[in-house]
Amino acid sequence: MTTDPIQKEITTYIEQQLYMLTKNADVKSFEQVIQQNVNDKRQSARSTVDFYDRLMLNIAYFVENKAAWGKLIDETYGAGQVPKITTIENELMAQQMRIRQDVAEKMEDYTKAFHQQYEALNVTDEDVIYDYAYASLENTLRIDFITHITVNNATILTNGNIEETLKMMDGYIAYYADQFVNQMKLT
Repeated sequence: MTTDPIQKEITTYIEQQLYMLTKNADVKSFEQVIQQNVNDKRQSARSTVDFYDRLMLNIAYFVENKAAWGKLIDETYGAGQVPKITTIENELMAQQMRIRQDVAEKMEDYTKAFHQQYEALNVTDEDVIYDYAYASLENTLRIDFITHITVNNATILTNGNIEETLKMMDGYIAYYADQFVNQMKLT
């Protein structure tokens, strides 16, 4: 834990804002959306491996989005600027389109790597569904959080060490995603 008073203040701010953002979250609603997505992928899949591939490709998309989200935070808040909400919305939309294209182009490489993991780790439906739900919720929380802090003009985040700030954001987002997923009964 940091002893820097500015970084402590930033960490407290992140903790408070994520709490405010999630305190009234309807986990059942998240569960229904995720379960429907899982059901749709299962129904359209030709095999268990194809079902896993579909979920894992979504996870790859969410991982790429996480990197782009971090870069966006760094380029705005890390550069000492609170961006306009339209900038955030436009940038997130552009990133999502680019990432979808990138994942589609790398699909064959991804699936080869996935297939090796399925066998090496003896993966089950529960494993892949949990990982998908977790990555999906993290992605949703990241987008909601950057929108929330931008709307609320979070100038405090322009201070301190942006790498440390990003670690704190990621940590709290992971915590809440884990809390929500652990309350779900996904099949």
